[in-house]
Amino acid sequence: MLNVKTIAKLTEIYSDNEKFLAVIERCLKSFMLYHQSIYEMEVWIKVFGKNTDTPDYKDKYSRLDKYRTTCHNSVLGNVNMLNRLAEKNGLDAVYDGIVSEERPYRREVANAVLEYVEHIIENRR
Repeated sequence: MLNVKTIAKLTEIYSDNEKFLAVIERCLKSFMLYHQSIYEMEVWIKVFGKNTDTPDYKDKYSRLDKYRTTCHNSVLGNVNMLNRLAEKNGLDAVYDGIVSEERPYRREVANAVLEYVEHIIENRR
């Protein structure tokens, strides 16, 4: 799980700096986009999964998979960005693990991000 307290502290520290708040917001929104890309791909597979041999299926699957990968790569970069901001301000890391495009770290970061998105939804106002 991502460090929710560190994220909240970063927004507090930068509350008067719209530029940094926009950076933090962009990072957090990338988590939602990654979540959405997974959901979109999984739903599409469930709906059209019986047509796996058609060229249209293969093309659409390839596009969805590429978009999901792009979103995942964005998440990795944004977690690193948030960790740098936390370090700069003497805070605990947002993600206290290895952030890498290598497996298994790639999936571990993704799982932490997905847990964070679920946490936000579960604790909405």
